[in-house]
Amino acid sequence: MNKTRITSHQLFALTVNYSCGTSIIVVSASLAGIAKQDAWICTILTPLFGLFFVWIYYYLASLYPNKSYVDIICSVFGKWCGSFISAAFVFICLLDVPQIIWYVGNFITTQSLINTPIYVVNTVIIIAVVIGVLYGIEAIARASEIFIYIVSFMLILAFILVSPNAKFQNVLPVLEKGIIPVLKGAVLLSSYTTWSLIVLNMIYPLNVSNVKDIRKPLFIGYLWGSFIIFMCNSMSILVLGSNIAANLSFPTYALAKEINVGIVFTRMEAIISASWIITLFFKALLYFYGGTIGVSQLLGLKDYKKIVLPLGLISTVFSNIVYPNSTYEAKWDSTTWVLLIGTFAVVLPIVILTIHAIKNKMRIK
Repeated sequence: MNKTRITSHQLFALTVNYSCGTSIIVVSASLAGIAKQDAWICTILTPLFGLFFVWIYYYLASLYPNKSYVDIICSVFGKWCGSFISAAFVFICLLDVPQIIWYVGNFITTQSLINTPIYVVNTVIIIAVVIGVLYGIEAIARASEIFIYIVSFMLILAFILVSPNAKFQNVLPVLEKGIIPVLKGAVLLSSYTTWSLIVLNMIYPLNVSNVKDIRKPLFIGYLWGSFIIFMCNSMSILVLGSNIAANLSFPTYALAKEINVGIVFTRMEAIISASWIITLFFKALLYFYGGTIGVSQLLGLKDYKKIVLPLGLISTVFSNIVYPNSTYEAKWDSTTWVLLIGTFAVVLPIVILTIHAIKNKMRIK
């Protein structure tokens, strides 16, 4: 099960797609609502502080080679306590799959296929996710390696074409409400782009040949994903303004409707939506893969593929009920989700490293 290897470049592609994911369209509105015209500052602060957490995840992997995050937790906290903590982490991974599917289904049924039941869209996406996980992490990594260039090209092209509509007065006055709203927005953005990268520790160092080789692609992938998010949020504020961006469900999608260059390039919102769906699809794939690997390790299964279909059916059912409505989704994402992912991606890794340091110090004595 764990003999599959992915290359450094494939890990770079997975990191970019995964860090972008939800942030391209959904989080833009929340940031504009919290930080107003200073939302672009949040996208700068997040990677500055986020590099520290990415380093923690890498350092954690280097300390425990050939072990997944679940294995690390169990080895540090013991069988019973470690299994309980790992089960909670795996539950969060599997819970986020129907949440991501709901994002896509809600977007498609409200913007494109209005008369299509969301359950139908969710089921189709879940089927694709299940097939991808059944093919394994190597196939997922290879596909990500291809799509990352397509997504990056389409997004940068859209930003270039919409730039003539930018109005720099939309970002003024800078820090009108002070630094606190900016910090709150940075914490929210970190929960999606930075802290969620802990799920990749279910892939490395388990599926890489040399842990030292992953440091550079991991950091560069995170910075490239952060740059794309910076462009999405900055252009949304510059073109639409913070008030409009905050009141729209999908401001970046609306941003693409403003593209009008001659009679050739106009209303290119399909580019933004396609890019977002691709990155979200890979994020759901990695969450689902990490969750199934975690469940199989906790249950002592030799092949994780035996539980992919049952977990896929559960995700299909939950995708239609995980969020009752968009208001509930916005409240959950800005409060409960930040605390949940912060527990397993901020507090827990620091506790593990602290315990490791104490054990080493005791051995030296």
